[in-house]
Amino acid sequence: MSLARLFKQKTFSSWLIILASSFIFANVLFGLAMILSTSSLAGWQLGLLLNLSLCIFLAGLFYGVQWHRRSLATTVLQVDHAIKRLEERLELSQRADLMPDIRLEKVNDRLLNYIRRDHEVRHLVRVQGLIDHELAIGNRIFFESKLQHFLSDVSEEGSGALFIVEVSHPGHSISQVKQLACLKACVEVINSYCEPYQDRILARLSENDLVLLLAGISEKEMANLADTLVVAMGRANCFANYLNSDFVHIGYVAYQRNQTTYQLLSEADMALRTAQLYGHNSAFGFEPEKKPAAKGSVWWRSEITKALAQHRFSLSFQPVFSWQDQELLQQEVLVRLQSTEGENIPAAIFLPMAYSCGLTLQIDQHVLLRAAKLGSLESRSAIRCSVNINAHSLLSKDWQQWLEQAVIAGQLDSSQLALELTEHHLIRYYDKLKPVLDRVINLGFSLVVDQVGLTIDIPPYADDLAIESAKLHPSVVRNIDQHLEQQLFVRGLISHFSERGIRVIGTGVELAAEWQTLQKLGVAGGQGFYFSQPLPQTISGTVAD
Repeated sequence: MSLARLFKQKTFSSWLIILASSFIFANVLFGLAMILSTSSLAGWQLGLLLNLSLCIFLAGLFYGVQWHRRSLATTVLQVDHAIKRLEERLELSQRADLMPDIRLEKVNDRLLNYIRRDHEVRHLVRVQGLIDHELAIGNRIFFESKLQHFLSDVSEEGSGALFIVEVSHPGHSISQVKQLACLKACVEVINSYCEPYQDRILARLSENDLVLLLAGISEKEMANLADTLVVAMGRANCFANYLNSDFVHIGYVAYQRNQTTYQLLSEADMALRTAQLYGHNSAFGFEPEKKPAAKGSVWWRSEITKALAQHRFSLSFQPVFSWQDQELLQQEVLVRLQSTEGENIPAAIFLPMAYSCGLTLQIDQHVLLRAAKLGSLESRSAIRCSVNINAHSLLSKDWQQWLEQAVIAGQLDSSQLALELTEHHLIRYYDKLKPVLDRVINLGFSLVVDQVGLTIDIPPYADDLAIESAKLHPSVVRNIDQHLEQQLFVRGLISHFSERGIRVIGTGVELAAEWQTLQKLGVAGGQGFYFSQPLPQTISGTVAD
């Protein structure tokens, strides 16, 4: 029985006794009045007046006490309800046969459990500064502390790899919720593919950058994993509407124990910038012996400017072989910067710095003139050279005028030169580049599209431009003999380009199995270390069987 019901029953009985006693007392007074009265009429009047007064008084008293009783009953009900809520929150049984001491014991156990949970929450509060709560992974502070541990603790693996993953969300109107969903999808992809690696650290480096550390991974595994992650993240469902956009880049670098955190992050950041220069959803990394020194933009501007004035850019030539005609198709010009410190810095390192310093146009002019001069010194039977040109150079009015004047003045023999342009930049700036490239082709230059195959859709530019060759990206070629899906994709590309008279060349060929598979798929030629290292001068002739 609840306290409220008990209170109501006892109060009601008490009031019945009070009322009965009051009426008895009133009648006694009335009888006494009649006896003492000299007049019966006056006695009756006096008795009636006393009864009426008494009834009015008792009625007022009754209603006053009733109001007070209801107020007390309401308070008791609230207390009763609060007790029930407390019992429910403590998850106690409401059985009537539960003894009070047992219930108190259960209350004590539950309170102790709450105290333990409070300690856990306090612990989480202490470490919340190391967690990115949106992605449920570590933040930059957490990662740098872990990185420092792996670089200094002798109990950990002495080498491994560091990856920086940049997700530049396509579109200008994408919501914050969509951006976060894309980052979460990338985290899921990384965790899925890195599950076999026991020692791995994944964290959020900045708003759109993730960083991954894998201890004990080999250099070959590092490169293969980076290419795999780029493709997998580029095909995530959240990017389904942006398949032709450039939104994922990975820069990676191998590390050794006793390196500094700043040095390693600087090297990885430079690799990321190179991947961005390569274009559509690319990955790039440095081999341990070819890591660049971390330099500031002031140093790069000064170094590149001096190198242009002192002609400290060296050219080498990597041949492209045809398997059908057993001959050389062309030679790609590769550029290195000879620094004042005696280093040979490859283009993958200095070109991103040159672009940020606004010196790309001058370098493209310098390389074209040097390649043309070296070609003129060789026999006229030398194979034509292809030179990589930045899209921003082609879009510059001044650079366009310089190119036309150089051809007219005979400084450049357009029949001996082909201009290479990355597919990513061609697609991104196609409307602006189309009329410029038409004029370049009319000047006599051949057009080669580089880094083909990073987009899923078949590119539309082949229908409008007189393109001579399309070069497959090395990540498409790598281990193609082991991946049937990649073979089908490349076969579709080759069919599309061949119907339009464009020959397809596989680049980055390193293994005989890769080259044999590419031949079966129908490529026109191949380029890579499997055939030849870059050579210091142009060559001519045919390749032996």
